[in-house]
Amino acid sequence: MECFTLGKNLLNMGELTQLTNLSKSTVFRILQTLEKHKFVSYDYETNCYSLGVKLFELGGIVASSFSLLKVSSKFLDELETKVKHTILMGILEDGELVYIDKREGKEAVKLTSEVGKRRPPYYGMLGKTLMAYLPENEVDYLLIRYPLQKVASRSITDPKKFKESLKKIQKKGYTYEWSEAVEGVVGIAAPIKDQKGKVVAAIGIAIPKLNREKINKEEMISLITNTAKNISNALGYI
Repeated sequence: MECFTLGKNLLNMGELTQLTNLSKSTVFRILQTLEKHKFVSYDYETNCYSLGVKLFELGGIVASSFSLLKVSSKFLDELETKVKHTILMGILEDGELVYIDKREGKEAVKLTSEVGKRRPPYYGMLGKTLMAYLPENEVDYLLIRYPLQKVASRSITDPKKFKESLKKIQKKGYTYEWSEAVEGVVGIAAPIKDQKGKVVAAIGIAIPKLNREKINKEEMISLITNTAKNISNALGYI
């Protein structure tokens, strides 16, 4: 795919064979696979290949993530000055939860949720928040693809009960869970919406067991929902 350039966006089999130093049969097999998955497109009139629409889709995801990170950064920094707990932001990508930003917090207990780490779509406060705004048929599909697993004492493993919890999240506008993903950790999260009102990400704070009795629940919910609202507004949501 790197053989294609702005000045040379159409290449035939011979040119690709020469540029890659691979045999014609090998190049043909690779192109067949790439064409099948829409990474390249073949024009029967010119007998040439060009880059496919799949790259537009992936490019859109990357561009969206960069835009989201740029817009949200200052709001996460502001939230970090108000809470000492771990702050996480995630998106759903290809049916999985992906962490795209994090603020470590000042607590001794650190969560193993590194930026770039992938989880099942239902995992924790962010996963539940993101799934709460999906169409029901997509939720059903993801629960079949990624069956619910018990990872902590309060994990929900019954699909029916899980879907009921998603409806409550959507109604309230935030997620509050305890010991569902990590034992003893409270998770509070809220959705981020783009200019069209579509939920594109979620942010949340994770509070260890040691501080569970000390937290002001309503204050934490207010902080996270207001931060999510501010990021949404900055993305064009009114």
